[in-house]
Amino acid sequence: MRNSIKKAIIDDIISQNIDANLQENLIDLFEYAMKSMAATLVREAKFETADFATAKARGCEGFNLLMSRTNSSDGWLGAFERGDDRLDVIGHLE
Repeated sequence: MRNSIKKAIIDDIISQNIDANLQENLIDLFEYAMKSMAATLVREAKFETADFATAKARGCEGFNLLMSRTNSSDGWLGAFERGDDRLDVIGHLE
């Protein structure tokens, strides 16, 4: 099955100084990045959220996102950071 069709599952979230609305928007970016990267051989990548087309409208600008593949072929760890704001997300595709 193509990775763009697979369902993104969030396994765990650790949030620091992130409100619920912003958290939801960052998780959407994480899911998009996870699906995009899963189709490649990339094991780790760094993004600036301003590079995502919807980041500004959703209040997600200014974060750095580090994506890393876990031991599972479809598992991912995402770490968003902006000053004292941090969101760690673990997810996978099924």
